Amino acid sequence: MRLGIFHPAFMAVGGAELLVAAQVQYFRAQGVQSEVVTFGFDTAKWDTNLTGAQIRLVQKRHWTDPLYGFSRLAKLRRRGRRAAEVLKDYDLVIAHNFPANAMLGAARIKGRKIWQCNEPPRGIHMSMANPVLTARVLATKGKGEEEACRRFAEDLKHHEQVLNRESTARARYLYDLEAAKGLDLIYAISEFSRDNARRIYGHCRDEVIYPIVRFPEGGRNRSGLERMVRRVLVHSRLEVIKNIDTVIRGFQRFQAVSPVPCELHVVGDGPFRSNLETLASALCTPGSVRFHGYLPDNMLRQVYEACDVLALLTLDEPFGMVYPEAAAKGLLLIGPDHGGPFEILDGGRLGWAVDAFSPEALAQALSEVWSLDDVEVDRRREATDRACRARYGLEAVGPQLMALLRES
Repeated sequence: MRLGIFHPAFMAVGGAELLVAAQVQYFRAQGVQSEVVTFGFDTAKWDTNLTGAQIRLVQKRHWTDPLYGFSRLAKLRRRGRRAAEVLKDYDLVIAHNFPANAMLGAARIKGRKIWQCNEPPRGIHMSMANPVLTARVLATKGKGEEEACRRFAEDLKHHEQVLNRESTARARYLYDLEAAKGLDLIYAISEFSRDNARRIYGHCRDEVIYPIVRFPEGGRNRSGLERMVRRVLVHSRLEVIKNIDTVIRGFQRFQAVSPVPCELHVVGDGPFRSNLETLASALCTPGSVRFHGYLPDNMLRQVYEACDVLALLTLDEPFGMVYPEAAAKGLLLIGPDHGGPFEILDGGRLGWAVDAFSPEALAQALSEVWSLDDVEVDRRREATDRACRARYGLEAVGPQLMALLRES
């Protein structure tokens, strides 16, 4: 069998791209002839993660493109046709992420066409792919305290307006729905993504295949909690949808009642960073919220080792690799009460699942963490790490992927 893995671009090292890389490397290790098909590839950034993988680049632009129109849909269709010329060489193609899924569905090829649905495209199916945030907007009339609610309310209103008239957005929406009919199979990386896909496309395989998480051997050895300083970690791209402003508000409430100093360490960068820095400066004790930006591995390890809890309340998140990775490093987990993180937390059995819009709920969860004795902390820490390894490790996910190929 000749297998093609189709992903839009490898120009940045992001979570979605790392999922693809892990899958490609696994298939190759199993002797499957697998190749990457993409529109962009930054060799300098991907030499390590995709070492030895065959990369086939689809031409993104051609001098004749202007002859066929400048709309985003016209570009999608032209690029999709060029991709189909490459994809026709494979017995099976697995697409990741929009617009690869739509291009694959529309492609007239003989090979079997499968979409690994990390999430339905959230900008195209705005309300149905963001059900929790949509419900929050409706409940608060777009006036929730969190920035994500206010911005999403504006985006959702505009989106609904353009979908109700002839527009590029409406054309792309209809293109995605129609193209999905040409796929032989859709499977999802979480129950949350599966249910969203079913609402939008009308079908998605029952069985979920979770992403492969690369766990360190043995995990991080810890004992108890640091009790002289209470250190909490946020590790995420700093975007509005990650809802880190709610974490800062919750941390401020926790800090206000803590008998000892507290620190919030924010690792990552992104367009919302300056807003978060302003909020933290206004609410929290000076110097207690530290923005580290992007950190190299050795410095990242030091921050993880200093902190005891990962607190991240991202909204409508399809999975959340950071949660099992943090568990493997010995951190206790606090996440939202919905989405992929809620599944990782096993509904709260493996951590604290709190109302993602409630700073008070986060503060209460943090207080509960430091109310535990060290024996209970270590028990929870070990149970969470063990459960995540059993569910998301290569030994669990790999056979599911190979079964998918055999079915095809």
